[in-house]
Amino acid sequence: MGLFNRKSAPTVLATGAEIDAAAKALANGDDSLANQLCDRAGDDSQRVAMAILARSVDYAPQG
Repeated sequence: MGLFNRKSAPTVLATGAEIDAAAKALANGDDSLANQLCDRAGDDSQRVAMAILARSVDYAPQG
């Protein structure tokens, strides 16, 4: 029955905009935003860190 099978909404660890901003900052040498997001993510901090690192490649200076 639908009444007894309700699922809770998934928890958003970090929005795409937050990950994007942290990735830009990380590519420019500032890890404070990335650290804040990872601290906030708790047990899922490794997942958030990998998302930030993966996105930061797009913003890394080419040279």
